[in-house]
Amino acid sequence: MAIEQQHASPIRLGHTDASPSEVGFDAGRLEVLDRHFQQLIGDGKLQAASYLLARHGKIFAHKSMGRRVGFKDGGDLQPDSLRRIASTTKAFTAVAVMKLVEDGKLYLEQPVSAILPEFDTPLHKTITVFHLLTHTSGICPDPGYYLEPYPRGWWNASEQDNWIKGVLSGPPRSKPGEFYNYSSSGYGILGELIGRVTGMHYNDYVEQSIIEPLGMDRTFFDVPEQFHDEVCLVVPFDAERLTSSTKQPGKMPRAGGGLHSTLTDLWKFGQMMLDKGAFRGSRVVSRKTVEAMTRNHLFKVPAYAWGVQIPSKNYGLGLNLFLERGELKTPATFSHEGAGRCALHIDPVEQLVAVYFVPTAHDGFLPESIIHPSNIIWSGLR
Repeated sequence: MAIEQQHASPIRLGHTDASPSEVGFDAGRLEVLDRHFQQLIGDGKLQAASYLLARHGKIFAHKSMGRRVGFKDGGDLQPDSLRRIASTTKAFTAVAVMKLVEDGKLYLEQPVSAILPEFDTPLHKTITVFHLLTHTSGICPDPGYYLEPYPRGWWNASEQDNWIKGVLSGPPRSKPGEFYNYSSSGYGILGELIGRVTGMHYNDYVEQSIIEPLGMDRTFFDVPEQFHDEVCLVVPFDAERLTSSTKQPGKMPRAGGGLHSTLTDLWKFGQMMLDKGAFRGSRVVSRKTVEAMTRNHLFKVPAYAWGVQIPSKNYGLGLNLFLERGELKTPATFSHEGAGRCALHIDPVEQLVAVYFVPTAHDGFLPESIIHPSNIIWSGLR
């Protein structure tokens, strides 16, 4: 169903459970949000945008606008289109790790070297599971994290038969626990730990322990071919990515950014976290685990974060707790974003889950597509 608006991208509507007023939300703010996204699309900053908002467990807004494919004719982005969620995958990895903690298979202060012998070196033997979860291990931050003009790749693995040694090559950026360095490679290591402990591939464990119990039937590491025409693509590489497996022997697990999902499926995951580990009768993790994941575990740990100096980073176990100055979200809100192109925000005080996709070929971070929408959304709460 589409609502035609003059000089604006058509807005397509997805399934909802309630009206905004029924859950205490000002419907007029949704019009502001739609105009905001349409302006960004009209200005060429965004290819498309879609969002889902739910309060008290009821979806009250579910919309999409813009093009599904950025480099050829591919029709409109639909509310249920699939999209690569990039680093939001890390939230799934963190839940998977904590399930193993619950089951007595791992503990957070466990040295990684107890499972991966490559870490048994003077530089790495004190790195723990906790350090990897909280990006405080000191190893291999993401390319460009320090705004270096010529960043190296994810790791210098071109001459390495062992990808773990590739990740650990070169000096650490800091001592474990000393500094927050956002590291997707560190989450790749967590994916390997999950595989070693369970005897299953990381993908299989996440699918069986999280995705399937939540009924996330449109969430995939490797998108089945029959769904390829429903995936939001920005550049040709996105299409190429669909044809390559994320499950290759001897390669880093895609625990830092391998999933494709939809707005509705990500809401199910977010609602599970909001409801203390269970969704519609299916429990994924315990209440105490969610409480542990969503409280701050870093104290006076500084972060640089792509040019932003943070003297004391707030971070849970795989979930961001840091609010930018001027944000309207409740301080208890926890979240994860993916490459500045998608966002999942969960506010336990307001009982609100917000998910949005903002695909773009624009280089760099666009605060007006990530930060501004959350302020518009939270301003609608009554």
